[in-house]
Amino acid sequence: MGRMSLRVLGGPAAQGELAQAVESFFARCAARGLAEGTVTFYRQRLSRFTDFLSQAGITSLGGATAAVVRDFLAAERERVSAAAAAKARTTLCAFFSYLEREGLVSENPMPKVERVKAPQKLVRPLTEEEVERLLALCNNRTFLGCRLRALLLVMLDCGLRASEVCGLDLEDVDLSAATLRVRHAKGGKERELPFGQATREALVSYLARRGELAAQALFVTHYGDRLDRGDVRRILVTAGKRAGVTGVHPHRLRHSAATFFLRGGGNIFALQRMLGHSSLAMVRRYAEVTQSDLVEQHRACSPGDRFMSAVKATQGRKRLR
Repeated sequence: MGRMSLRVLGGPAAQGELAQAVESFFARCAARGLAEGTVTFYRQRLSRFTDFLSQAGITSLGGATAAVVRDFLAAERERVSAAAAAKARTTLCAFFSYLEREGLVSENPMPKVERVKAPQKLVRPLTEEEVERLLALCNNRTFLGCRLRALLLVMLDCGLRASEVCGLDLEDVDLSAATLRVRHAKGGKERELPFGQATREALVSYLARRGELAAQALFVTHYGDRLDRGDVRRILVTAGKRAGVTGVHPHRLRHSAATFFLRGGGNIFALQRMLGHSSLAMVRRYAEVTQSDLVEQHRACSPGDRFMSAVKATQGRKRLR
């Protein structure tokens, strides 16, 4: 994973004790085998924090007090957004918790730093009509068409992250059992997910077009190279433009998969296992979208309307009793 250079951490004032503490933190991240995306997330935000300390002339860990952290988060909120400030706080909580466990700081300032309130923006899921327009692009007589259909259906049927899709190997697909073995993008855990008949047929068609390439990756380029997250995003964005569907990207497909699952009668506990979340907190965010369906569903399935025959209209004027 490599050690973070002092140059990346900030100016000359960031060198010394603070820089050593940050390098020690990333060495610990490497030992724990944290996902590359998580480490990149930490690197970017710690870089901003050390730059902020450098500009303030703070070179020691003791100088990073709760007041200083609050000033940094306020600056992040103003410079970028409340969401960016909230993410920075998450990083600093992990950083200072590590320093506290290792005895590198006498006091962890983060318990005194209030949570940053940031609006939770829910991604609008794709509609069924939009999905149908995307699938209509797929030409089963070409490699690219078969790959796009299989990619769309695997992501919609199983709710995978882009990194999880890219990590799939041929041996992870069991067509007879209609299951996928998925390696969790965060932490390396595995989970086995079922898929439906439509996805199975799409995979069969794609694998026939894929041929006997030496690569072990399931989803590959024309030349047999494994697709990366950038490739997957570009494929989806291009498909969206061709289909006239705006905002098509991996996370939106994952969000749509969760929404379709709940609308189809799936429960949030099964959805939690499907998405690979360690807690229900994120799953509840997906569930909130389905609340928009409540009025329509209630009109169709109103418990009270089952007893309509018991409600009789009064005839003429009657005295209230």
